Amino acid sequence: MNTKKTILYIEDDYNSRLLLKKIVENHGYKLVEATDGFSGLELVERQNFDLILLDINIIGMNGYEIATRIKSIEKCRNTPLVAITANLIKNTKDIALISGCDGYLTKPIVPDKIINLLEEYIHGKKEFIPPDKITELMREYNIQLVSHLENEIKELKRANEELKEIDKLKSNFISLASHELRTPLMTIIGYIGLLLNKKNDETLKQNNKLLQIVERNAKRLEKIVKDLFTISLLENKIPFMEIRNINPVLIIETVIEDLKLIFMERSIEYKLDIYGDIPYIECDEEKITQVLSNVIRNAIKYTEDNGKILVKINYPSDRIKEKFGHDRNNYIEILVEDTGIGIPENKLSKIFDKFTEIQNIENHHTSDFEFMGGGMGLGLSISKGIVERHNGYIWAENNQPKGAIFVIILPLKISEDVNNYAFISK
Repeated sequence: MNTKKTILYIEDDYNSRLLLKKIVENHGYKLVEATDGFSGLELVERQNFDLILLDINIIGMNGYEIATRIKSIEKCRNTPLVAITANLIKNTKDIALISGCDGYLTKPIVPDKIINLLEEYIHGKKEFIPPDKITELMREYNIQLVSHLENEIKELKRANEELKEIDKLKSNFISLASHELRTPLMTIIGYIGLLLNKKNDETLKQNNKLLQIVERNAKRLEKIVKDLFTISLLENKIPFMEIRNINPVLIIETVIEDLKLIFMERSIEYKLDIYGDIPYIECDEEKITQVLSNVIRNAIKYTEDNGKILVKINYPSDRIKEKFGHDRNNYIEILVEDTGIGIPENKLSKIFDKFTEIQNIENHHTSDFEFMGGGMGLGLSISKGIVERHNGYIWAENNQPKGAIFVIILPLKISEDVNNYAFISK
């Protein structure tokens, strides 16, 4: 019996590890498993093995590199090391041997033969490369190493840039959250203090006006908390929508009506154009209202005073046919066009990311509707999440000669998917 003999198998495929484990343990061996090169190297540093098997095509640090690294460890120089792989490409075996392997086995494993082969390697069997091929194989192996290293460096640089962007977003979020929460809180606290100061008779006469200011800022805080909660629901794929048959035109008209005072205060000309016989659609009325409000408010923020905002609703949708090849009769499209500052080209692909701001974060100022007024940077991200939950599409384009166009495309009907919808009523 070979009860004391231990084999290390470095392999990222679970089924391959399970098969070999059953075979060798039935013959009295102990099999230790490693799912990648780094964990395999940690194991060989800590304990001794009678045989090491490794997959050449393992993800990450490949088998050739693992073999070279293992053989550089003093105590492993005489440990049998065998490549086991399904890779039958020319020179694979020779490069495995040049990298440090003592043998080479091919998959699939044949249970009746594998034990004898492993025994041979444990007892000293070695395979060698013809001397006249060594120089060329070393050159090829070095080229592979350099190429793999180059790709790894590129991937590390890409990952590093992503981490920098995430870190910047985190910093922006802390700054924005602090600013967005602090401003209405200070207003609420300040005016409540005035209301409680009964010695100020003039203030008491203005109670209604002061309470309106408090209410507006309290609602603003409520919206911030609601946005953060909605982001959490979207990211964790929690069902939260109630789907009904709704007239989309009425939703748009309601949103525009709610924003009339802002349009007037900013002297922005607005218009709703309807093209075609717009059908009812299956949607969550509250959430689609939120989407349209976010998108139109965004257009207001980035359109100068005396600018124009045009909202269009079309049926059928030509853009869904042009962009995705879907049946135009199954979708409506809503366009929000403005004559504002537009979107920098390098921001077009990121405009729907969380906490993204077109302007420099250092120039941020809190406002619901002022030109270039900032926010939490969540509105468009939430809008994208909601539209996609409806199996719809949303994207941004630059308008000509200036401004931006936001395109929202929604299906007439949504498939009943318990992963998306908490409740469906028709």
